[in-house]
Amino acid sequence: MKSFTQPSFFRLFDLMLSLTNPGLKRPHWTHDGVEFERERYSVMTPKHGLAIEIFTLTRPGRRGWSLMVTKEYWWIGEESKALKNLRWARPTGGQRGDILAWLRAQEAKIGRESFLEADNADAADNTEIETFGDGDRA
Repeated sequence: MKSFTQPSFFRLFDLMLSLTNPGLKRPHWTHDGVEFERERYSVMTPKHGLAIEIFTLTRPGRRGWSLMVTKEYWWIGEESKALKNLRWARPTGGQRGDILAWLRAQEAKIGRESFLEADNADAADNTEIETFGDGDRA
């Protein structure tokens, strides 16, 4: 991952969300020193619909940073046919390199833990153990 515009960034971001806040049930949560916040806005009319999700990631401290990730979904017509989906991400504070370094570390952790989870599941007779980060259960 080299930038916040690549599909690999959004795949990692979505995977991180699903592992740290399954079903997005919590509007605020913390993972590996970073505070996550989710806001959702939506409008539906008989002709169209719009939903916007805004995720703000904030790492406090001396080398702190913040990142905003926005996902926009548009529908049209009575059957709510998908019209357009937009997504973008921008640093809103701190150093871009620090944010990318944290994301690369998360990517490495997810890869290692996926491998370990598969081994644990086989060893426990297909009993799934889902962990993320420093052993926190997802």
